[in-house]
Amino acid sequence: MKNLLLLSFATLFCFLTLGSVAQTNQPVTITEDAIAYTMSNGYLTLKIDKRTADLISVKTTNSVSPNVELMGYVSGHHAGYWEQSPALAARRVTGISIDPKINNGQRGEVFVKGYSEGKSILGKNPTAAGQAGGLIADLEIRYTLERGAKGLYTYAIFTHQATYPAGSVGESRFGFKLSGKVFDWMSIDEKRNGLMPTGKDWDEGQDLNMKEARRLTTGVFKGKAEHKYDYSAKQSKIPAYGWSSTKEKVGVYIINPSFEYLSSGPNHFELTGHLDNGDGADPTLLNYWRGTHYGGSILNFNDNEYWTKVVGPMFIYVPTGLESNAMFADAKKQAKVEQAQWPYAWVKGVDYPAVAERAIVKGKMKLVDPQAIKGKFSNLLVGLSFPDEVERPRPPRNPQVDSAAMAQMRLAQQQRTTQQQLPKRDTLPNGKPANRGTYLPPNQTAFRPNNGYQPAINWQNDAKHYEFWKEASDDGTFTIPNVRPGAYQLHAVADGVLGAYDATANVTIKAGEKIDLGTIEWKPVRYGKQIFEIGIPNRSAKEFFKGDDHWHWGMYIEYAKFFPNDVDFTVGKSDPAKDWYIYHVPHDIDFKPDGRDQGRATPWKINFNMTANELSNGKATLRFGIAGSGARSLGINVNGKEVGPLTDLSGGGAIMIRDGIEGTWVEKKFEFDAALLKEGKNTITLTVPAGSVTNGLCYDVIRLEVSK
Repeated sequence: MKNLLLLSFATLFCFLTLGSVAQTNQPVTITEDAIAYTMSNGYLTLKIDKRTADLISVKTTNSVSPNVELMGYVSGHHAGYWEQSPALAARRVTGISIDPKINNGQRGEVFVKGYSEGKSILGKNPTAAGQAGGLIADLEIRYTLERGAKGLYTYAIFTHQATYPAGSVGESRFGFKLSGKVFDWMSIDEKRNGLMPTGKDWDEGQDLNMKEARRLTTGVFKGKAEHKYDYSAKQSKIPAYGWSSTKEKVGVYIINPSFEYLSSGPNHFELTGHLDNGDGADPTLLNYWRGTHYGGSILNFNDNEYWTKVVGPMFIYVPTGLESNAMFADAKKQAKVEQAQWPYAWVKGVDYPAVAERAIVKGKMKLVDPQAIKGKFSNLLVGLSFPDEVERPRPPRNPQVDSAAMAQMRLAQQQRTTQQQLPKRDTLPNGKPANRGTYLPPNQTAFRPNNGYQPAINWQNDAKHYEFWKEASDDGTFTIPNVRPGAYQLHAVADGVLGAYDATANVTIKAGEKIDLGTIEWKPVRYGKQIFEIGIPNRSAKEFFKGDDHWHWGMYIEYAKFFPNDVDFTVGKSDPAKDWYIYHVPHDIDFKPDGRDQGRATPWKINFNMTANELSNGKATLRFGIAGSGARSLGINVNGKEVGPLTDLSGGGAIMIRDGIEGTWVEKKFEFDAALLKEGKNTITLTVPAGSVTNGLCYDVIRLEVSK
């Protein structure tokens, strides 16, 4: 009897195991009707809308997690979607780009393509931030399913034809609204990996100072401020991230096998996953390739300019049968598998060079700086990007055109103001839920592409082209693989080096080349002898107090609680990790529970000593590495004498209201007469003016240099 039971259990185990294997190795099939394509490989079944190109259904169809619908339909843009859709294009074509019937069911791929014909494909009211004027470009969206794969691929091809007028691509991403009945655990990185509030908890929460934040009043997280920006991350550091279900034992993770198609370089922070901020709060998962947060990016094209970009393919991994932490670990392993396969050999018919058509670029960076601490590089990143472009000024004024543009801008501003004031669950006159739109801080306006103006473009804000970055060795040697042919500018950034290396000559790369750039001397800018440096030049405030624990709503309010007497920092004695806060903001005087606070002016003192040999009658230069800016000015006082203010503080990208410490990095310098400095004790006081507690500065580093 015992042997019979053992045999029965063994038979059952084999049946379940072999059944699962058989299902995951079933051939790929594609069927279609008037509305959608249906794709299946025995492990997953997908449905793609033939009009919108939305991924309207993803179901597990294996024995481990049978028939579980993963998509959400409660809040926001339902199910899976690309931000821009071909649905309203002048002409639309659908089809099967890889037919599984002719490759023994190994792979299938479908596409939906919209042709612009020189007109916007988004209609009169596009929803993407920064998309005023619509999207005048062709857009093709593809979905790919492979035999035996526990996931799917998706990618988009944007093309602005040489006959089309000028335009732009606004905020753009691939995203999911997942089922709140299934998913309850989110994994972004080691610090943000755990159980999440429910949609009901979000619905019952109290509004805070921006529509993306609520104070929870129910559930296990009662009292916590839930804020979608608290899950933002540096994209290059999260190769896999997503949601999972502790009940159904299934996960959905986004994997970027390459970061070449993302925007703004290797240090860019973006939204990743969160609860949707609409009522119902479906679990949300996002992959931004043209981001608008933490400094954001720019993508404009001129009249009659040909441009195309392939975004992806990205892999959507769907593991089953494991606990949440195990699935997250499994997804990170799968990311390495996908990265090793890049560029994918099966991508055909678009501007996507195969591995043999790509180049390898290597070299060695050498730091030449007599004042630098001797030693090896730390966190050296070397990259190739499209050559920098200077600012493009506005054309001569046309009163008639300008009047129409201003009217459009005023209307948009009125709509944003109205949207920000709407309470949650408000309704429009037609009874439909009101959409309160995208939050724009008071001092930030959306870029209008049709007015002819374009800011300077560089690797920190470029979304139009591809970028290729690699972590270098401590000795400065680097190898950048899989570089597309083209003209590039070489850049480098490293911890401890203020500024960046930006090559003056372009590097032209041909298909299949192996290029050795040799030894490249990096000579950082200096304005004289360094007197002090607070912080580490690393484009972040992470070494300051709360730099390792800043992903909480309202850290700008907390400053006044942590530093009731403001910062009084003595160089050589004070500890930046304890005595220098991540945000220099107006000192809160209201402590309103919703965060709509005003603060008094906030003086920070820097005390330092100088020897007689360091004194000078030349220039003293305060150098500010700024990771985020929201202040209109910074008062500067040297030993009791007002020498400021510094007023040009642009840069950063509203990072403080988004609880970040890294935005678009800028350096600002302020010169004053070095004769104001004296032997012995000196004090420089930096003052942020009174105002909203979010209108301050997030420093990367402050350095004083004195010339003879």
